[in-house]
Amino acid sequence: MAYEFGWALGLRGPKLASLRLGAFLHDIGKVFVPLKILEKPGPLTAPEQRKVQQHVLYGCLISGVEDERVQEVIAYHHEYWNGQGYPRGLQGPTIPYLARIVAVADAFDAMTNERPYRPCFTHAQALQRIEQCAGTQFDPYLADYFVNVFQARA
Repeated sequence: MAYEFGWALGLRGPKLASLRLGAFLHDIGKVFVPLKILEKPGPLTAPEQRKVQQHVLYGCLISGVEDERVQEVIAYHHEYWNGQGYPRGLQGPTIPYLARIVAVADAFDAMTNERPYRPCFTHAQALQRIEQCAGTQFDPYLADYFVNVFQARA
């Protein structure tokens, strides 16, 4: 989905290849997060949340990829446009562009797939949530563009 979105945004060549690989590897660090945490049916405790958040750092360490753009996707796909994300609290355009693209696609994917702690959203519900989070969690331009590109799937 991130690749398709990147293509719709006009990315080509090495940038699109980096986006594709970054999207593929973005959560690789979760191999170090215990399954009992990842599959927990209820809210996570603060220590459990910290453990999950560390997956971006683990991912950078184990990915084995030298492409800086791919490393940025792995490291920063949970940063929020308003600075409330992790791991560094980056804000707005300081968040690498490819990480911002993956953030939207990843959130849509997460919402439209069932999780142990909640049922899945419909595509329309997920797109509405992305619209609601434009300017807070997501780059407002990318959120709007994503909704327009994927509206036909709803």
